[in-house]
Amino acid sequence: MQRRTFLAGFVSLAAAGRGGGPLLVQGAVDGELGPLLDALGAGARQRERRLAAWSFWRGRIGRQDVVVCRTGVGPINAAAATTLAIREFRPRAILNQGTAGGHNRALRLWDIVLGERTTDYAAFEAPHGDAGAGVDTRAWKPKPHVIRTPLGEPRTYASFAGDPALLAAAEKVRNPRGRVLRGNLGSAFQFNRQLDHIDWIHRTYGTDTEDMESAYAHGAAVAMGVPFLAIRMVSDTEWEHPAFERIAGQYCAEFVVEVIRQL
Repeated sequence: MQRRTFLAGFVSLAAAGRGGGPLLVQGAVDGELGPLLDALGAGARQRERRLAAWSFWRGRIGRQDVVVCRTGVGPINAAAATTLAIREFRPRAILNQGTAGGHNRALRLWDIVLGERTTDYAAFEAPHGDAGAGVDTRAWKPKPHVIRTPLGEPRTYASFAGDPALLAAAEKVRNPRGRVLRGNLGSAFQFNRQLDHIDWIHRTYGTDTEDMESAYAHGAAVAMGVPFLAIRMVSDTEWEHPAFERIAGQYCAEFVVEVIRQL
């Protein structure tokens, strides 16, 4: 009986993901949420709803019923907040947005990268090494995630694909400060500043940027059958602009407000 109830719950979540619930929009910190909360309308900030450790606000942006979520920083917060929000609000789709550091040297400050893919670049396996042999990252190989859903067999994911419809809609919105590009958004609970290591991550995992949440929220959404797109603005690049520009969080949220209005 418990198994049948759980399966029924999963089916209802997947159905919501195909069209009935609100649009869930995520940001890790307050600086990535301001324009979204303002766009929800008067009094939206006073309608904060707390579920365990996470905060949510609901309102309308354009024609869209929207739930804004402050996930908190890092993979644990991102996966937990996403799972909780899917069970509570039954969103039809998820936009995860915020700032990112650059991995691809072709990127510039203020560029927006749309997550055609997201990748966990902290996932690797290494061969045996004897004591004193040192650390050789050249021997490390990316380790894919295996996700089992209640409705199917385990699937292996080297990365997670962004939703094509959301991707196409976001590409139509202009970024007044830079370019809008498709890319592979990398995630790990890391803040990398050594150029040689950044270049190794870029070569090994094919990542264009780094953040601490998008791939982990995306994995939870994939497991629960909800369309997902990550959107990140480049806030710093170690080769060109190493200072972190916090205001990029505001700029990215402003861009996402326009994406929502276009849906």
